Amino acid sequence: MKDLSHRKETYSFDAEIKDSMGRRLSVDCKIMLPTIWGDKADIEVAVPHSVMPISGFENPCELNLSCSDPAFRVELSELWYRDLPTSVYPSRLHGAAPIKLTHISSMRVVRKCSQSMSLFNIYISSPDMLKNVGSWKPSEEMLEELAVIRCPKLGPIRLKRYWASAGLKGTKGLLSRTGFLLEATPSNGKLDPQEILEGIDSVLKLMSVFFRQKIMVLGWEAFHEEAHDRFWQYPLEPSRTNYVSVEPKRYLVNIHSLPKRMEDALTAYHNLDDQERKFVDALCYSLRPVTKIGESEWFMAMFRDLESIAVKSSTPKPLSEGETRAVDELRSVADSFKENCSNMSERINGFANKVERGVPPVTESICSLFQKYAVCSSDLWGVSGSKGLVGIRNKLAHGGPGRVHHQGLAVATLHLSLLNERLVHCILGLEISGDELHSGRDEWLQRGYIENVKKYLFDAAL
Repeated sequence: MKDLSHRKETYSFDAEIKDSMGRRLSVDCKIMLPTIWGDKADIEVAVPHSVMPISGFENPCELNLSCSDPAFRVELSELWYRDLPTSVYPSRLHGAAPIKLTHISSMRVVRKCSQSMSLFNIYISSPDMLKNVGSWKPSEEMLEELAVIRCPKLGPIRLKRYWASAGLKGTKGLLSRTGFLLEATPSNGKLDPQEILEGIDSVLKLMSVFFRQKIMVLGWEAFHEEAHDRFWQYPLEPSRTNYVSVEPKRYLVNIHSLPKRMEDALTAYHNLDDQERKFVDALCYSLRPVTKIGESEWFMAMFRDLESIAVKSSTPKPLSEGETRAVDELRSVADSFKENCSNMSERINGFANKVERGVPPVTESICSLFQKYAVCSSDLWGVSGSKGLVGIRNKLAHGGPGRVHHQGLAVATLHLSLLNERLVHCILGLEISGDELHSGRDEWLQRGYIENVKKYLFDAAL
């Protein structure tokens, strides 16, 4: 079998680890940088035998290059280890014992360079939607511009594909890899990483909705003040995200409509009031999970956000005389449990408070929310009814996923995701195209199939 291992950019140096209590330890460190952002970095940290024995070193730690050379700097933050060797018998002066690393929050490598250009690239996870866009062959500049999006906070954002090459071991050949980045050129000319990342957050949220896949920051690269600054998020953990929605895969944009759709969405997003912006943030987060999770977890995450938004958007109703008496009775019952069962007392009091505030039932709140924002839901799984989305939520909350048929739950979860997706569009005031209404290409969206699945929705084998 042909060996495709390749030579990566490698650094070996003396470093110092500082633990959570401020104690310091000299270590040997070797880092092989990933070829593209999102790949795993090879990081080896070892304790020299000459500094042993060691006592009392606590997670998490920070690692920094020991030498004071301003031209080169390496930082590893929030480093966690599974095992740190503290002694060796018999004692030795030479050699080192490796530390078993489990997690590193970030890695930063800074080198001084003579290039005076100002540039900030944000490296993002690879969207499935862009796999068949443009050319996958390296260009002369190793970059291909796919779209330009104007962001109210950062100005023009350029979506690009990039290529990185590394030499194959034992040959003269090159191994080329490709990924995607957003090039930011802030209008004020400042390249403050934190400000740019905060400004790009809304771009990534809305892009995730349109691509039907979580788009996450893998790291960034900056050329500024004659320095080349590179930052990797979670360098020990390869970062991949998955498409989640109808099949066969369909997206809410294409590469030609992306700039206009994103600019309309960004303008609307930044014009929302604080509460509605938080609604969109919550929906975007649960709609596009970072990692693949079970149907029940995804359903409950999306439903919690939908229910919370519905309750916060609802108008409290004045209590009737009977409801007022019911609140008093509930409080009385809660007091009777206070000494022997405080948890039950708190739950009953919580329900009493909910009734007192005039919060309508969940089904009514969600239906009112959809009516308020003119969300089209007639073609999707209903919210109300004995086997509606609220009924599924109740079964999952009180009995767990074993109470709902797996196939029925999977279909209902898809429908809930489409409802929340449409709600995002409607809050932002965006038009929903025919493609977004999904005219039945996916079998799970066909009325006959849905009604058949509902027949055995709660006939699950425990």
